[in-house]
Amino acid sequence: MNHRFVVFGKIIHTDYFIKLLNDNGFPKPLVIVSLDEEYYRDERLLSKYGLYSNVEELADQGLCDLHKMKTINCPEAIELFKKYKVDNAISINCRNIIKKEIIDYFTNPILNLHDSFLPDERGGALNSWRILNGINEVGNTLHILEEGIDTGAILLQEKTKIKKSRPQPIDYLLAETDNCKKILKNYVNSLVKSINIKPVNQENNKSYYYPRLYTEVNGIINWNWDIDNIEMFIRAFSLPYPGAFSYYRDQKIHILSCYIEDSKISFHPFANGKIVTILDDNSVRVIAGCRSLIINKVAIKNEEFVPGDVLDIK
Repeated sequence: MNHRFVVFGKIIHTDYFIKLLNDNGFPKPLVIVSLDEEYYRDERLLSKYGLYSNVEELADQGLCDLHKMKTINCPEAIELFKKYKVDNAISINCRNIIKKEIIDYFTNPILNLHDSFLPDERGGALNSWRILNGINEVGNTLHILEEGIDTGAILLQEKTKIKKSRPQPIDYLLAETDNCKKILKNYVNSLVKSINIKPVNQENNKSYYYPRLYTEVNGIINWNWDIDNIEMFIRAFSLPYPGAFSYYRDQKIHILSCYIEDSKISFHPFANGKIVTILDDNSVRVIAGCRSLIINKVAIKNEEFVPGDVLDIK
């Protein structure tokens, strides 16, 4: 318990790890995060769900030494390692790809807390991909960090099934939080009890890499897809994200919630994307994939609306 950690990154799991170290008698960790502007989007999307980090408050309480830097791949970061005499490092939502110079500084391997059950789902924006691929479980992994993307040997893993039939990304995020708490708690317990966790090499041929998605760029809806794929696509970019989008009279409309109407009526593809009904509850019926889709919540410039208040059939 004489090990002093440096933590790279800022997320709710960072806070939990800092508290675990303090509760178990470890020296106060050094925490290096990116500049504030890197986290504005996280704060806006995650705060209302209690998933945004309060690491600044933990620093004010004396639970960690906090530094903000544009990148950790710099001589200034190494000087901080020396100043605070850190000998262990863990990446938890680090915004930088950690380069060889930093990896080689530490005698012990740098660890990374990844949001998937490796070797499957390497990369980022995994909750959107899970919905697109019809995966109803979420896994998390603590592994050794290498120069490759999420390729290092595995130490600890947790997996949870999502019980909702039509989950949104927030459901996966909440499950990830529980997984990560278990992993970090088990890891700290192994240090306290001097239990050696044997790394298990990943099977590369079983891996899949999924690139990071950005709703504002990747979230445009193709109304000619099969309606089930359209519904999944809309959910994949829904809460806490801004919502998949389409254009209505040159205005960008984000769709936050929808469902497939229980109807056997089939429409010609020419009708795809057209609003055909404003329903009594002010939701709207849209033709999607030659069938009917009910949209019951939209957003314009991050402000939520009932669809019938901002859309019509003219």
